[in-house]
Amino acid sequence: MNTFRKTLSSLLVACAAVAAATAAQADGYPSRTIRIVTPYDPGTMVDATTRLVADELGKKFGQPVIVENRTGGMGLIAFNALKSAPADGYTLMTDTPASAINPSLNPAAKYNPKTEIAPIAQFMKLPFVIAASPELKLKSAAELVAMVKKNPDAINVAVAGTSTGLVGDLFAQQNGVKFNNINYKGAGAAMMAVLKNEGQVIFLDAANLSQYINDDKMTGLLITSEERSPVLKQVPTAKEAGYGSFDASTWFGLFAKAGVPKDVQEKLNAAVREVMATPRMQEYLKQRGATSTNMTTAQFHDFFDKEVDRWAQVIKAADVKGAK
Repeated sequence: MNTFRKTLSSLLVACAAVAAATAAQADGYPSRTIRIVTPYDPGTMVDATTRLVADELGKKFGQPVIVENRTGGMGLIAFNALKSAPADGYTLMTDTPASAINPSLNPAAKYNPKTEIAPIAQFMKLPFVIAASPELKLKSAAELVAMVKKNPDAINVAVAGTSTGLVGDLFAQQNGVKFNNINYKGAGAAMMAVLKNEGQVIFLDAANLSQYINDDKMTGLLITSEERSPVLKQVPTAKEAGYGSFDASTWFGLFAKAGVPKDVQEKLNAAVREVMATPRMQEYLKQRGATSTNMTTAQFHDFFDKEVDRWAQVIKAADVKGAK
């Protein structure tokens, strides 16, 4: 009996010590440099947003917050950098819907996004726009759908990347049509294809397309925001256009390795939400037609899990080549 009591007492002391250490880690966090890896190239909007947030977090925490571009491998290089680091909150990752999509799409991505990464905070949400070449002389999304139904496979969609291609697939599935997806290396090449009428339609975020639509070099058919965008006031929302069920947007978020203490996750989330509410960040988002979402850690986690399931279904229905 005495041996049992001593063992139980030792276990309780050990548990208390672990709890105290975790609390101390959260209270003292961060005590050194935080590293944020991103799978996107320097100069992209994800990179620029990450660097702005990192700068503001550094001021708030009083510790350096550095950004490292780990591109390639459909995001796997950045993910592996996160996965190989300790689960202490000092190595983080920024990503987009690609983090929810890639495990269903890329056979090399042998990880479970729901259990191996921890969604911390969502920076922003950016609506998608359906735009068409003026050569099509379209005035609405309904005219696009009617044109494709009349002439199946007649429309080439300029695809800027995996995520944007799936947004087009989602719209096609919801409306019983099929597009010819032509893949390009990035948004710039895809937009140039539409300007040259090599691709007739593009699904891309408002930040990229606004200039061309406002200059009448492309026709904006709808935008997926709940209200009309201040940078594209002439483009109707999906609901106004009669496609209220078409809900797709890109977003940028901060992730940690699974196992980072909850208190540290919550501290990071609170800091990011405060940063995104600053005048500097609000003006940055406004100029790009984006909005901050102010999600808690729990809300972002739930949102992310639903994104994983949602895009897995779209990938399966579209029978995307190379998908698992």
